[in-house]
Amino acid sequence: MSLQLDSLVTDLIFQASAAIDQKTLIDGLGGQEGLEGKQLLDIDRLDPRAEMELSPSMPFRRRGERRLMIIDEHAITPRPDPQADSWIRSDLRPAKEALISTCQKLPVRLGRLFALGSWGDAVIVGRSVRDLRAICLIPWALDPQVDVDGKRRQTPLSQKEFESKILAYEKRLEELDDQQIIGGLTGVSFERRGDLVVVSVLEADGTWDQRKSLAMETQLAAVDRFSMLPGAPAQPRSTERPTKSMRPPTDRGATKAEAAKPAAAPKAEPASQPKPEPKGPPLVAHDVDGKVVLVFPAERFDLDVAAALGKRDWDQIVRRSDNLSGALRDRIHRDGASWIAPLEFLSEVFIDGKPLTKADFEKSASAANDGIRSMDVHFPRFGPVTLLEIAGKGRFVTSLDSAERAAQLVP
Repeated sequence: MSLQLDSLVTDLIFQASAAIDQKTLIDGLGGQEGLEGKQLLDIDRLDPRAEMELSPSMPFRRRGERRLMIIDEHAITPRPDPQADSWIRSDLRPAKEALISTCQKLPVRLGRLFALGSWGDAVIVGRSVRDLRAICLIPWALDPQVDVDGKRRQTPLSQKEFESKILAYEKRLEELDDQQIIGGLTGVSFERRGDLVVVSVLEADGTWDQRKSLAMETQLAAVDRFSMLPGAPAQPRSTERPTKSMRPPTDRGATKAEAAKPAAAPKAEPASQPKPEPKGPPLVAHDVDGKVVLVFPAERFDLDVAAALGKRDWDQIVRRSDNLSGALRDRIHRDGASWIAPLEFLSEVFIDGKPLTKADFEKSASAANDGIRSMDVHFPRFGPVTLLEIAGKGRFVTSLDSAERAAQLVP
């Protein structure tokens, strides 16, 4: 079967429980007249690798869900160079209405309109807002260099990391409710048709700027709103929080005239500027037995950094100004890192639930060679660490097990 680029594709994914006879299917697709001159492509008869190249549907499509494409070579006037020209100037409004009609008549879980050979959808029709987001998360799920948190690596994920991301796909769908998903749409048409939800980027005249499809996909996927733990509710944006106070008024002496006064218009807040990267000396990274060890200068270490280390939130720790290669950053994101940091006061760490005193340290610390003394302590917001006192250099805390090895890395 020959397929022409820029052919209009009506893509239908049927519900797993659907049992449709041929007559019902043909009637739902517009009858014999509506199918005249079009090709029907049963995706499940293709090699799975062919579907991945044509238009992947996993992990969105579940077991037992059939997929059918109706390909129309005449609906779109082919562009000489689709890569250079993002605008499809044919009127696709009839195709949109036909798709909605088909989804209303048949047990379709999700329907889409797209152009063969180009990424992005002109119209998506579903029975739930969640499914609209789910189909747009496929690029994140299948990208071999984007991790479970939506961050792009410079090297491919390991097999284990990729499998973990696929397992997190369904959990990511639980993080936003319908209103949060819809509220993130700008420049996209959203409407409800009975039990269907429809999003579209077609212009008023039915033409299609494919650049808007990429924007719609990004907005629906909302990767930037991923929770730290897959499946946990996403933090609401300021625009999603209630704007009216829930407390009763406390000023009972206000007159009716005062109460009738219109509220003053809120002052427009200036647009937020990108937060500049904090200043400070760079981290130093060492490779110790195949493990990355980060050495913090005093200016770069505090309780917030300790908390980020405990959460493995490396984006809050490693800055652009740190002289770390892309491969090394990927290793840190993939495998984690140990660390060493200076400690100013003994009371910053705890032993048996109490701040460490000098007397306790003198009594319990273990002595090693080269003037090194160490002790196992608890560091707030991180957990168990080793406290070091190195003659001539000061005190340090480290996640390394070996005090001697840590002391060798202290500048």
